Amino acid sequence: MHFVRMNYIEYSSKEVADEMEAKYVSVASDGFPDAKVLVFLRTDAMTATLCFIYPDKATYDRATEERKKRILSNADKIKSVCSEEGEAALALIR
Repeated sequence: MHFVRMNYIEYSSKEVADEMEAKYVSVASDGFPDAKVLVFLRTDAMTATLCFIYPDKATYDRATEERKKRILSNADKIKSVCSEEGEAALALIR
């Protein structure tokens, strides 16, 4: 069963959010190679929702360290992060 993480991020400014969006778009594919789906959704000037879908919990667990490193390396740019995770009842990938 697919395992999903949703990150809700508030950045310190619009300029930082712009920077982080561009950075994520350019490096996420290589940084999270085992994810089946990566989505960066800009929800307003200073917030974004990121969605990661993995094929299973073990693959998700392996990616968790990379996520932690990325958040810590950008801690000065992020006001808050809220995460939700769990098994997906539906993860339709076409």
